[in-house]
Amino acid sequence: METSDFEESVSLSGEVNDITGYLTKYGPLLAGKIQDEAEPLFVPGTTWDQRLNTLLRKPFQAQGDTIMGLIEVLKKQKSAMVVGEMGTGKSLIGASVPYVFTNHGRSPRVLIMCPGHLTQKWAREVKETIPDAQSIILRSLEDVMKIERGQRNKRPEYYIISKDRAKLSYAWRPVYIKSRSKAGYYCPGCGELIIDGDGNPAGIDYLKRNRRYCRSCISPLWQADKDKLRRFAVAEYIKKYLNRYYDFLICDEVHELKGGDTAQGNAFGALASACKKVLTLTGTVVGGYADDIFYIFYRISPHTMKEEDIEYRRVSNWIARYGVLETVTRYSAEDNVCSRGKKVSTSVKRKPGISPLVFSQHLMEKTAFLHLTDIAINLPPITEQVVVVRMDEELKEAYSDVEDDLKKAVREALARGSKALLGTYINTLLSYPDRPFDNEVIVDPHKPTKPIALPRELPKDFTYAKERELIELITREVKEGRKTFVYCQFTATKDVTVRLKNLLSEKGFRAEVMRSTVDPEKREEWVKEKVRQGIQVIIANPKLVQTGLDLYDFPTLIFYQTGYSVFTLRQASRRSWRIGQKKPVRVYYLFYAGTMQERAMQLMGKKMEASLAIEGKFSEEGLLAMTSGEDMTTALAKTLMEGISGEGAENIWRKLNEKNAVYSTCDLIEEVEEIKELGDTTEGHIIAEPDSDRVVYVDFLTFTGKQKKGAKRVAIKADEVESILKEEKKGTVQFSMFE
Repeated sequence: METSDFEESVSLSGEVNDITGYLTKYGPLLAGKIQDEAEPLFVPGTTWDQRLNTLLRKPFQAQGDTIMGLIEVLKKQKSAMVVGEMGTGKSLIGASVPYVFTNHGRSPRVLIMCPGHLTQKWAREVKETIPDAQSIILRSLEDVMKIERGQRNKRPEYYIISKDRAKLSYAWRPVYIKSRSKAGYYCPGCGELIIDGDGNPAGIDYLKRNRRYCRSCISPLWQADKDKLRRFAVAEYIKKYLNRYYDFLICDEVHELKGGDTAQGNAFGALASACKKVLTLTGTVVGGYADDIFYIFYRISPHTMKEEDIEYRRVSNWIARYGVLETVTRYSAEDNVCSRGKKVSTSVKRKPGISPLVFSQHLMEKTAFLHLTDIAINLPPITEQVVVVRMDEELKEAYSDVEDDLKKAVREALARGSKALLGTYINTLLSYPDRPFDNEVIVDPHKPTKPIALPRELPKDFTYAKERELIELITREVKEGRKTFVYCQFTATKDVTVRLKNLLSEKGFRAEVMRSTVDPEKREEWVKEKVRQGIQVIIANPKLVQTGLDLYDFPTLIFYQTGYSVFTLRQASRRSWRIGQKKPVRVYYLFYAGTMQERAMQLMGKKMEASLAIEGKFSEEGLLAMTSGEDMTTALAKTLMEGISGEGAENIWRKLNEKNAVYSTCDLIEEVEEIKELGDTTEGHIIAEPDSDRVVYVDFLTFTGKQKKGAKRVAIKADEVESILKEEKKGTVQFSMFE
């Protein structure tokens, strides 16, 4: 807090003038009151249930306390969650809870749903932890159909199924009404015109791409395709024929099932409704957006959502209550027959940010948060460093050219109402600096014959700055006897892994590339085999190792490319820092300065803290990013922090490193609208040159006294700023245009 702010909040006489001053003065008393009132269900250090002492592996103190706390939660309600840092032993905790739970005096019957590459690991964990346990991997519907419902189990039974197997179902096709007299496709349920996410009439490609639902009556716009493969989904079979057969459903890596219309998410919902109790495990509960947990909550605890009068699929209502929505109004000139007017269009989109109310309303009553430092006091240190790389001059000029061409094309497309080039814009500018060769002409998808950019072809036989930095880092690490795992996001059409392997091999390093063709269940053994062969560096997409794999032999992790997913980044960055690691862990994040890579890193750093705040790790940047000052609850929390200021990527990540925080990011591809934040400035606003044909984005900030009441962002032509300012003026208005 600045001195002037403090003086305005609390006068010299001690008088409280506003909420900031009130919290500054009475915050400690309020915190003490909350501690007194919030009585925990289980107090750490209290005697454990005797069954915990019979486990084949004795839990650490924090693990045992977590198990006991979850049991107390499950005595009162159906579901509970474990949000634990990578390496805290979530599988041990998950397997132990059903065993220790009273379960009416009989052995538990447990269904475990997990990623495909973790089925073998779960089977091993169960046998190593639970006495006399039977672990059975379900690989097909036939395996499930063999289960005898009426037979009582005499020993703990753990059935393990991958989320990919659980979802497999029949083929489907879109369903709609095609009018002979009117254009477009219509809902068979209510007869309304089917529209897409932008409010435009939907085309057949939109209906075929995913299972859609009518925006008017929520009816499904798809049905089974009798002419294709006929199959019963395992999850649906269990729901119909084995309802309440399982005492527990354990869903590992539940954050991967956050989608509302995904087959895996729906399979999770079916299994959750069919089992008596539900326990979910994840290392990353949210990725910076409020809707990351909407469908998860609805699937494990629908009654709490209904109590708030939030309907399934009405995710916009959830975001309006617990997230951040931005309203963008666009004004453009329009020539009428006899006059000249303005065309106004308004759109609402989600922004990164989560209200702390999510914690108090939905997480606090059912969630156990566990950090690695709670488990093992003697963990080796972990350091994380952002490495800023300056581009070579030729690459810098080539990048600038392709950026200018794409930027011009994107703005023209947006003016026509098309967003088709946004994904191309982001992906090209993220990948081109790492692969400035073998790039095809970029064309407008709506006009394939019209080229919009031709990336300059640079020499392949030159080692570029970021590659030199990578080689230097690996050279230093190998000299210390440390193996390195290198993460690359672009491993398909814009693949850089083979080039990196060749560059490292030329320098005398033994390097290998892990491909997605390595079976998920065999990746752990694949890595061990490469270590036995003396491999010093492994290069892979972080998604291949983000969950379940322990990279003890690779204490150095280098993100050559960071990717887009909050969940992937956080998970992959902790593959080495786990219980049992003996060496200090080092994580490096490389990016080119002045490029889309840097802008993405800036956005990531801020959105990470929005995610961390929900897990109890508050800091300035996170609170700033969570709500942009619009949510009252977050605003109150902000006043107890030291000071808030916008900073660049390097400073944000440095502070996160000092706090030993776990990183997260938002999904840039899924949220291509974030182009405004990744585009022309670090402040997140696209600024046009003073040209009447260019578009600028301006914020009209309304104040009530000294308190900001609201903000409205408007996209207008530069020469219309003055007239729109007069139009929008209501009470006290502050006009701001960021440079």
